[in-house]
Amino acid sequence: MASLAQAVRTHHGSLAKTLSEHVRALEEGSAGSEALVAFLKGDLVPHARSEERHLYPLVDVLAREHGQATATMAVDHRFIAEYVGRIERAGQELAAAGESERPALLRKVRELALRLEAIVELHLAKEEQVYLPLIESQVDEASQSSVLQAVHNAYQEEKRMAEQQVLDVREVVPRERHTLIFDRFNGLRPGEAFVLVNDHDPRPLYYQFQAEHTGRFSWDYLEQGPQVWQVRIGRSQ
Repeated sequence: MASLAQAVRTHHGSLAKTLSEHVRALEEGSAGSEALVAFLKGDLVPHARSEERHLYPLVDVLAREHGQATATMAVDHRFIAEYVGRIERAGQELAAAGESERPALLRKVRELALRLEAIVELHLAKEEQVYLPLIESQVDEASQSSVLQAVHNAYQEEKRMAEQQVLDVREVVPRERHTLIFDRFNGLRPGEAFVLVNDHDPRPLYYQFQAEHTGRFSWDYLEQGPQVWQVRIGRSQ
């Protein structure tokens, strides 16, 4: 007999596969919503209710003794980050695609965005319906204020770091551009990168990097005109 964990994983895989098939059939117009609703009400909802009755009580005990209550929320964050990366890459493919490729890539971007929207909607609901009421009822105002300030400061720092990953020099005086670019590169740690946005092909800059930082940088075009060029410049050592 399969172990509990193995059986749950197998059933999860089956549910996800069947759901994906119903969704694809709906998108392609080869089936109506009736089959999807029948599956949802006949399989997915009973699965959820049976887990709440018998599996989750066991997990509650184990989480208190051996686990971390927020572990599942951290998984949400990893999925969100992965989807952001997938959307970014799909968008770059779309920007560089020919006319014949664009419809399929546009559908891909839209599908990824819809999936991410659903993940974020559920994630925020879990925080607001579970975590925040618990904090409001059990944590004093002074402690709440302290944590709020820490969260706010961390958020601003993360935003600042994200903004620093893109260097748009289109509005910068041409004679000052290379200085800004090399300052940004010199501030990178090995393995880090930034995206340069320019209004022309920065090929002369590439040759300057070759001369001054041979073997210590990477150069990858993300968009190549005709109005905008984007290059990911990384530091390898």
